Amino acid sequence: MTFSMPSILVINPNSSRSVSVTLKQILRPPTEFHYDYFTGPEGGPLQIDSVTTEITSAANCLPALIPLLDKYEGFLVACYSDHPLVHCLKEQTSKPVLGIFQASVLHSIALGGKFAIVTTVKIWEVLLSDAVRAFLGSETLFAGTFSTGLGVLELHDASADVVSQRIGDAAIRAVANGASVICLGCAGMAGMEEAITKAVGDKIRVVDGVVAGVEILVGLIRSGH
Repeated sequence: MTFSMPSILVINPNSSRSVSVTLKQILRPPTEFHYDYFTGPEGGPLQIDSVTTEITSAANCLPALIPLLDKYEGFLVACYSDHPLVHCLKEQTSKPVLGIFQASVLHSIALGGKFAIVTTVKIWEVLLSDAVRAFLGSETLFAGTFSTGLGVLELHDASADVVSQRIGDAAIRAVANGASVICLGCAGMAGMEEAITKAVGDKIRVVDGVVAGVEILVGLIRSGH
């Protein structure tokens, strides 16, 4: 199927449909754009919580995505990491491909001040901090990565009070370390900004990489890039 208006494919590289449903609920395309959603095929990781599951999910998704490349003008990989699928797709197409990690960092830099990442399990504290250093070549604007201890699926399966408290506690640690901007460091956190503002106030700006990602892609497509 092709679309008469510019279209963006939002890619959830894990095989959890609940994450894709959340993404669809929070995104509202401009009137002249169409967004479509892709979930990793069955048999792939239900959540991405390590380098191994990053690689496995990319290998699982790529064969299903290659036939879709001609149907869309841009692609957003909705996993908060330096996900290998971003690089794989860039090898296959000259159209814009963006990951939500990169999108949120770019958005945060534009806002000014130091940014931090609030994420899921502890392993991402090291992996995401390393990814920021590799992406920016500097830590001058970075206040660190702070884990909630919750897995991707727990963000939706645990009680709302527990999720809000864990996100809020991580945000408090981020602000104490100098952050004035906080990135939601997981696609499963999309739409959970309130947990952060409740904990640290509305003067701390919150960046949802999913929203930032489609906005950047829309801008690139509109400008002909």
